Amino acid sequence: MAPTLKDVAAHVGVHPSTVSRVLRGKENLKISAKTHDKILKAVKELNYIPDFTARALRMKKSFTIGLIVPDILNPYFARIARRIEQLGFEKKYTVIVCNTDEDQQKEILFLNQLISRGVDGIIIAPVQDSKEHIVDVIDKNIPLVLIDRIFEDINVNSVITNNAESVMKAVTHLVKLGHKRIAFLRGQKNIYTIKNRLAGYKEALKEFNLSLIDNYIVGEGFEFEDGYEATLKLLALPKLPTAIVSSGGDLVTLGAIKAIYEKGLKIPEDISIIAFFDSLYSPFLATPLTTITHYRQKIGEKAFKLLLKQIESSKDMQAKTICVDTKFELRDSTAKPKN
Repeated sequence: MAPTLKDVAAHVGVHPSTVSRVLRGKENLKISAKTHDKILKAVKELNYIPDFTARALRMKKSFTIGLIVPDILNPYFARIARRIEQLGFEKKYTVIVCNTDEDQQKEILFLNQLISRGVDGIIIAPVQDSKEHIVDVIDKNIPLVLIDRIFEDINVNSVITNNAESVMKAVTHLVKLGHKRIAFLRGQKNIYTIKNRLAGYKEALKEFNLSLIDNYIVGEGFEFEDGYEATLKLLALPKLPTAIVSSGGDLVTLGAIKAIYEKGLKIPEDISIIAFFDSLYSPFLATPLTTITHYRQKIGEKAFKLLLKQIESSKDMQAKTICVDTKFELRDSTAKPKN
């Protein structure tokens, strides 16, 4: 039979509540350091494992949160998830991570499963094919934070980045170098972030009196193959773009680079490229990438703190949207066009 809290208390000769408070890390506990150490030693010797189910019932909290992302292998979401998990550990919360693979039905299933398991709150980067299930979570008063992707007509806590502004900075940089044929490697077009980046791209072209060429806007996904295939389409056009803004993330950008090199072109001599998201490898590629850096750890931190505040508040909170700025990292993948 597994040892109980009372067994640990009896072994040390203290009240069970004292053992409980030591294990919860309660401060201002009026016991000696010697007794404190004896309790921890007894826990180890008896192989005592706290009954979190009983604790959850007693405190009406499960000390778990759900994190739903499109793909944990995507470096962007991996870094965010890592920070949320770190902060959860510090606050004694277990983080359950679910991958939707950009599948709306999987997202709805995971939401229902997390809610049925009694999680204290949920952080999600939604697929955005629909929003009814997100509204349902809000109506149930379950603490919720959206990251990266939001529904502008839903009043809910969220953490985003300045997508349109960052693309405008990228296009401005390219125009100042002399580029006039600038392509936009999009990503999944129904996503809030992509819509905003595309809006920034169009606004920048308008500001500099450059023509909007429909064939220069390509891409339908966030995988390596999506970037590769979309860039091949650009490179098959009669009049090639002299620069590309890659909006779909790390994997899409790597796919684009493969397509460019396969066609015998050089970066930046033949075509300049600016990538969304700065990765560890970006400065160390054969041609170090000029990037729009997202502070992913900060996004994860802001999201976790927003959720924790909701969980721990006894009052209804006014929803807020936090915008985390990006940074333009100028490296060697952009240069003046040949002609």
